[in-house]
Amino acid sequence: MKQHLLSTLGIIAACTISATQYMHINLPDGKEYDVKVEKTDHVTHVKEGEEVFIKVSRTDNSYSLYPSTGAEVTFDEEISRMDGDVVSWNIKTRMLDGCEYDTTKVHYLREIRADERDIERELYLAQEVYGNCINQKRRALSTTLDKNEIKTQQSANKYAAGLCAKISKDNKHKDKNLIFSPTSLQFALAMLANGADDDEAYAEITQALGKKDMPLDMLNNLYKKRLTNLTMLNPNEVKIGIANAVFLQNGINFGKNFLQNLDEYYKATANNVDFSQDSTYSLIDNRTKESTNGMIPSSGIEYNPILKSVLANALSFQSEWDKKFDPSLTDSCKFVTSTGEEKKVETMHQTYRSNYAEGPNYQLVKLNFQDRFYMNVILPQKGVSPESVLAEIDFDNITFKYGCDTSKNGIDTIYCPSLSLPKFNTNDNIPLNEALKEMGFEKTFTKSFNNIAEATVVGGITQLAHLEIDEDGAKGAAVSTIVLPGSAPFEYKYIDVTVNRPFIVTINNSETHEILFIGLINDPTLN
Repeated sequence: MKQHLLSTLGIIAACTISATQYMHINLPDGKEYDVKVEKTDHVTHVKEGEEVFIKVSRTDNSYSLYPSTGAEVTFDEEISRMDGDVVSWNIKTRMLDGCEYDTTKVHYLREIRADERDIERELYLAQEVYGNCINQKRRALSTTLDKNEIKTQQSANKYAAGLCAKISKDNKHKDKNLIFSPTSLQFALAMLANGADDDEAYAEITQALGKKDMPLDMLNNLYKKRLTNLTMLNPNEVKIGIANAVFLQNGINFGKNFLQNLDEYYKATANNVDFSQDSTYSLIDNRTKESTNGMIPSSGIEYNPILKSVLANALSFQSEWDKKFDPSLTDSCKFVTSTGEEKKVETMHQTYRSNYAEGPNYQLVKLNFQDRFYMNVILPQKGVSPESVLAEIDFDNITFKYGCDTSKNGIDTIYCPSLSLPKFNTNDNIPLNEALKEMGFEKTFTKSFNNIAEATVVGGITQLAHLEIDEDGAKGAAVSTIVLPGSAPFEYKYIDVTVNRPFIVTINNSETHEILFIGLINDPTLN
């Protein structure tokens, strides 16, 4: 997988945290322009006659011109991802509070046609300064998990592994690929917990999140830390986008604390919509596609006019291997599927020093990315199913084999696994209701979440996921959604109402309880 960096002038895909990222152009006369940047292809200066403009070009080949003289150009502080060199004018691009990706010198060197090596050196220095600033900011924040939070997270990981094992056994996934994101689901469930007013439902959700009945403030502070840790990364090493959102039916009163918590702790964007309109589902699909860099093009939410709310988390990841595979070594090798069918698959080859572990039923090789991210490749022993390994393995307590004899006269052993790994590119769609019920969710699907809105219930929890790996690295995405209709599970019963006799009408205001009109109609033909 090649790392798709932006062109010299490009800022497309620069933002991967929120669906409402803007470039702000403020003019001396007080005029302000807020330019949404998700679909912006590039920005540059152009001269029309004697006047200079800021030209914003879009991916659909349209463009807009904004006055440049005296303009102050800034970006939202939440924008914390820039994939390449953005220098079409002489500005310092603000990326995080106090951190700037300053490429003004690169711009100057290009203007005077300096040696390309000097330009590359300045670009590297700009990236290094920016990365160091991010790391310092991260260290200065209180984002380190304490012992209780670590224990909670580990417990949540075990729960997620067990849930994944359950999912793998359903008919939909029998002999099929399964891609599942614990992180994405956990963020969606944590947001849902903020709307629970039933103790039993809250206990089920928090059990899945690592600690049954954990106080809500502890839960929210933990996820605020997790969100910060996921977003404050050096984009030159690992690219992670995470976006939380809540879609709310127009005209319904939603819990004030619920919305405040989602904004404060989860940076969830709130969107007022009409679930009876097709355009709402197009909006959710577009947000899904944008938030996952196109890897998941649709949310999969079906039309349902009685929905009151949808909670959504979108997660995307991309990084190169610390030690890349040599493409010249990739060849076609035999692979025996779970059904016993033999197939030829493209297989990569690499030898590692250390990074090896063994369990009673498996071998494991750890492949490093950057910034402490890594991938475990786990191979069950012959005759052992992946499901059984998944149900037993403790990902937080894997012992790697660095040496077998540390006595004075002994010989240390460095394990050097030779890994042959098939390339893959796969998608998944996981309805989670049944698997969660098997893991203990019962009240969550039957009780109302009145802290979200009156008589709101959980209709369905679903995750869409994508993952691919090749010689260069890995990238993946997941979208977890929780749909909340306005009543408990029900069956449709059709009633015939034929108004063919005298009747009554009223005109009311549901919020103020005003009854503006009452009518008794005995003869509709009378004027």
